[in-house]
Amino acid sequence: MLHVISVGEAVALAKSVSSPVTETEILQLSLLAGRVTAKPLFSPDAVPAFSRSTMDGYAVKAETTYGASDASPIPLTLVGEVAMGQGTSLSLSDGDCAKIPTGGMLPANADAVVPVEYTDLFSADEVLVCKSVSPLENVTRKGDDVQKNGLLFSSFTRLTPAKIGVLAAAGIDKVEVLRRPKVGVLSTGNEVVPVESPLLPGQVRDVNAHLVSALLASYGCESVPYGILPDDPDVLLSVLRTAAAETDMVLLSGGSSAGEKDLSAFAIGTLGEVLAHGIAMKPGKPTLIGKIGSTPVFGLPGHPAACCFVTETVVKPAVEVLLHTSLPARTRAAKIADNISSNHGREEFVCVRLEGDKAVPVYGKSGVVSTLAAADGYIVVGRDTEGLLSGAEVTVRLF
Repeated sequence: MLHVISVGEAVALAKSVSSPVTETEILQLSLLAGRVTAKPLFSPDAVPAFSRSTMDGYAVKAETTYGASDASPIPLTLVGEVAMGQGTSLSLSDGDCAKIPTGGMLPANADAVVPVEYTDLFSADEVLVCKSVSPLENVTRKGDDVQKNGLLFSSFTRLTPAKIGVLAAAGIDKVEVLRRPKVGVLSTGNEVVPVESPLLPGQVRDVNAHLVSALLASYGCESVPYGILPDDPDVLLSVLRTAAAETDMVLLSGGSSAGEKDLSAFAIGTLGEVLAHGIAMKPGKPTLIGKIGSTPVFGLPGHPAACCFVTETVVKPAVEVLLHTSLPARTRAAKIADNISSNHGREEFVCVRLEGDKAVPVYGKSGVVSTLAAADGYIVVGRDTEGLLSGAEVTVRLF
């Protein structure tokens, strides 16, 4: 008999049994996507490293252009040209200007750029300015983006592509990051065989190990496979003991319900402690949460959809503890396309596909993995509701 806890209680428990990773490694810029900083990062250089133009045109002292118009252009003396990708020794006096490309270094004493379309080249050394500009107009100053020695990112920041771009701009090519959490992945059941094996009557391929490993990779974890275990308590105890000693977390798929051959609770309880057996969610009710030594252990349902939802809902927050940071969650607002009945006393997870602003339920029989593949995401129907009416506003959690 399972004594269920709420999803919120399960998440809190999963987080409480998990401990942050402390070991670090230093990686090159090209390997940093999705990794988490181990310490604050400061910029060794100002970004940009020099004041520069944001337009093709003429560098000027802004005050020398005041009053300029098409009807009354102001003539300026052209004293030179700034070359792209090079420094410049040009310095402007009153009434001077210098030709400059987008990204070119601003000459000394210049504080603005007149776009080329608001000028006329009157002669080889004279430019007519037909529009006034303000100080700093069309200019990015040195350090406008990042000041030298300025804080780029704090400790435990997840490095997205945009953040890696900032590191590149600052000249940082190596960063100390947390090592990837190691998560042991085990599958159980006499009926479960490797993906590459031909199926005999009564056998099923190991879907969950690959499904879970793909989810873990998206979280920034390293999956450590421990194979498919038979329904043999001695084998399960031996492998589970090893996995708990070698990894930061263990995910055990199958064998978590209350059947006589469901050995996960027995094994976890023998080696450590079962803290919860049963969550008020559908699918996913027979989930186990336990601990062996300092290692959190989760017994996931054998049903692939249930395994997916429990990993996303309960395991993912525990991984966030390991990484000291939150992981991205993609959601989208939509309106449910059909009535959904639900009166189970459990939070119900329903796969949906998106059609414009509509979320269309995708139903499948128990154990059918293609339901997940046909969906863009899922919605959660609260345990205290009797369902949703067509047209109701929902939040779709995207896969």
